[in-house]
Amino acid sequence: MIGILVISHEQSGASLIDCVVHVLGERPPLLVNHVVSPVADPDVEAAGLQVTLKQLDQGSGVLILTDVFGATPANIARRLIRSGHIECLSGLNLPMLLRAVQYRHLPLPQLIDKALAGGRENIMQLPPENNNPKNPG
Repeated sequence: MIGILVISHEQSGASLIDCVVHVLGERPPLLVNHVVSPVADPDVEAAGLQVTLKQLDQGSGVLILTDVFGATPANIARRLIRSGHIECLSGLNLPMLLRAVQYRHLPLPQLIDKALAGGRENIMQLPPENNNPKNPG
């Protein structure tokens, strides 16, 4: 099973994990959140996460998910990437995290495809309900 490390601003990662627990009814194993404060030093944070990565890696690798490309959590994550074994996706949303948790029995490259698809496919503008009597038009 692939371990998952969420690196995010303040409590956003913890909130997404709480939503996963709500949807699935339990907290998935090997899923860890790392909170990044506004004054975090990326080098210090990356060094401290080495122990966490070793705990999460059960032999199949680790997928790191981070919220905003170019922000401190992503800069920390970039220091941790080991191509083919520790990979990172940015732009984390709940559908991406749900897919990552549900498909982490797959090899890492396939898991990445599933997680990216989950994140992208669930970003859309919703049309209004046409038959809703409370919604004219």
